[in-house]
Amino acid sequence: MQFVFSYSRSCMETIVRNIRLYILRIFLRKRHILEELIKHILIIAPHPDDEVLGCAGLIQQYKEKAHVIILTGGGGSHRGCCQEREETIKDERRKLAIKINTHLGLPKENLYLLDYTDGHIKEGNEIEYSKLSALISQIKPQAIFFPKQNGEGWPDHIEAGNIVKRICQELSFSPLMYEYCVWFWYYNVWRFDWKKVFTLKLTTEEYKKKIQAIDDYTLPEAPCGKPWSGMLPRLLINATKWNKELFFKCEI
Repeated sequence: MQFVFSYSRSCMETIVRNIRLYILRIFLRKRHILEELIKHILIIAPHPDDEVLGCAGLIQQYKEKAHVIILTGGGGSHRGCCQEREETIKDERRKLAIKINTHLGLPKENLYLLDYTDGHIKEGNEIEYSKLSALISQIKPQAIFFPKQNGEGWPDHIEAGNIVKRICQELSFSPLMYEYCVWFWYYNVWRFDWKKVFTLKLTTEEYKKKIQAIDDYTLPEAPCGKPWSGMLPRLLINATKWNKELFFKCEI
């Protein structure tokens, strides 16, 4: 009986998540992020794949005017799964990041790979914090994009935004800040400020490249038979394979 109850609850949660996704897509306002006249952007990703799941279209539309900083190597994606060394996983995921972002049109020199510890960004790393702060000061973006904090439910994603906000308080300039969506699509969070919503529409070609980029991250397998990026929920992957991208404008 306990198994049947757990199975039924899981099915109900999946149904609710799909209904929420359907409602969100219906009611999202058709506002384009370029209304802000942004010309130079920086995307902060906690792990290799977050930048594509949330911003593959954005990267394509800005190309050489975009910069991407990936905070960790994603070495924790196989913890509790197999005996694969975390350094090996980090190497493989970083190779994927370079290949995929280059295919999206991002110049190789605009991709930066830092060495925060996957799953432990919150614990801090003064060396990597200094590197991140220096990069943001050097790039001087008009807008910074990082994972949505309310609704992501993933500690590294939440802390990535906290770190960026702390750094922005120390800058000599004031970039606009936007949150992008990854785990937001999966968790059942219904309350958020619609007034701060912006959407980005992808062209047919951009959409095809985004689908390919997501597959290139989530399909290649480690020797254990599971993807290098770990086992992401199918609903999350399908939700990000949309011809629009969703952003929330935020403040420090």
